[in-house]
Amino acid sequence: MNRREFFHNAGVTAGGSSLLASTEQVRTGLAAPAATPEQGTDALSGAQRGPWRRLFLDAMTVEESRGLTRSFHAAENHPASPVLRRDQPWEGASGMSGPYLYGTVLNEGGRLRMWYQCIHRGNHVGYAESTDGIQWVKPNLGLIEREGSKENNMVISVLQPEATGGVCHNPSVIHCPWESDPNRRYTLFCFEAIRGRARSAYSPDGLRWRFSTETAEAGLFSSSDVVNFFWDPYRSRFVSTWKTRSRRGRAAGIAFSSDGRQWTKPLEGPVFGADDLDPDATQVYGMPAFPYQGLYIGLPWIYNARYFKDVEYSVPRMLEAQEDSPRTMDVQVAWSWDLISWNRPPARFQFIPRGPSGAWDGGMLFTARAPVQIGDRLYFYYGGFDKVHDEPRATGNIGLAVMRLDGFCSMSAGSEEGWLISRRESLPAPRVRINARVTPGGWVRAELLDRRNRVLPGFTRDDCIPFTGDSVRHALTWKPGGPQTETSRSLSDVKVRFYLKDAALYSYWPASEA
Repeated sequence: MNRREFFHNAGVTAGGSSLLASTEQVRTGLAAPAATPEQGTDALSGAQRGPWRRLFLDAMTVEESRGLTRSFHAAENHPASPVLRRDQPWEGASGMSGPYLYGTVLNEGGRLRMWYQCIHRGNHVGYAESTDGIQWVKPNLGLIEREGSKENNMVISVLQPEATGGVCHNPSVIHCPWESDPNRRYTLFCFEAIRGRARSAYSPDGLRWRFSTETAEAGLFSSSDVVNFFWDPYRSRFVSTWKTRSRRGRAAGIAFSSDGRQWTKPLEGPVFGADDLDPDATQVYGMPAFPYQGLYIGLPWIYNARYFKDVEYSVPRMLEAQEDSPRTMDVQVAWSWDLISWNRPPARFQFIPRGPSGAWDGGMLFTARAPVQIGDRLYFYYGGFDKVHDEPRATGNIGLAVMRLDGFCSMSAGSEEGWLISRRESLPAPRVRINARVTPGGWVRAELLDRRNRVLPGFTRDDCIPFTGDSVRHALTWKPGGPQTETSRSLSDVKVRFYLKDAALYSYWPASEA
């Protein structure tokens, strides 16, 4: 069975859960069990063909609005941060050291798995586990030898490249439950600095890796030293964002592959970079992206450094241009429907707040390739450094920022009521689910309209049972009786007019169940 058949038949996406291989399985060479269709479901992306929750990031959802404010929101730093600290000798003692992301966090059946980066006399990939997302354990895996001992949590390391057949910088780990070969249930993509190219590796359990020999010489595609990968369930393909250049400096390009081996680029250049709304000292160092409810969300790493203005590149010119720049690294947010055309909020802001100068995360932030969903929250793991780029003796640790599900953007009203009209929908039942927060004295109500904005009998705002709480999946309904009772359960080609007072609406979607 190929990938396309697997997802068509099962209606699931990659990146979800399988049983985690124990340390004993690693030692004895037993492969991790294959994922079932239910375990393969990815909560972030949603089902392969929907239905998806409607977000308010752009004009795809709203036809018209009055009296509402469209607000973008940052994630909030968790008070337990940093949740993973430098506490092992192989995680570095001098230079740029400590654990950080660049890397991957997966939620597999309620257990979180983290593959993180360390730089200490070269590149290493460490591994950690957690059941709550806050307390992390670095298991003794017995895989990589260091100074005569294998008692460490490394899965790939420059200390013993022969153990895996390669070395890894910024690991993107993807669970591939559709693979018939049990030794390829996990794929890792990365940049190998020693060879100067993007490479791939495979594993039965996410721990015992073996690099593809065919990528040792040719690589996957041409790129600079920052690459991020994900599985696109909507088009059944692997996707990579890769570091390139625009006239403004570092920028992000895009590449696609149906099998992870043969890659194509829609253009040999950037699809995302600094624009005229950015300060002059703005470059895009890298951009992890992930599928989310029918679209793609990017987390651009914004390097606050000036770039030279002529076209002849040289390292001395680049360093000279950035001398009077902050050289800090921030995380912003972007989105796209096709991975080619990208949008950002007009007012640029730090999506994950960087700490103050001198703090453990006051210099630079990088992120895991995607957040994980824990209950009704999104957990964004990030690597923070206390120093800015190109400053020696920078120390890294890993932190956590959290936001509500779908909390990227909201349509909001204060004490004066406002409203919006949605795009045309087909409702499988006369109800709509909403993700909303209402403060005391406020409400969310709705009425259903035909395509000419005429209110449907029985579905007026007065018939709607108002919502006055805080929920990510409340079913908004209308009072029974009257003309509504006569209406078919399925409503085709209708719009929803939402009325808000002292409320924020983050998303909505047609609901088939009560």
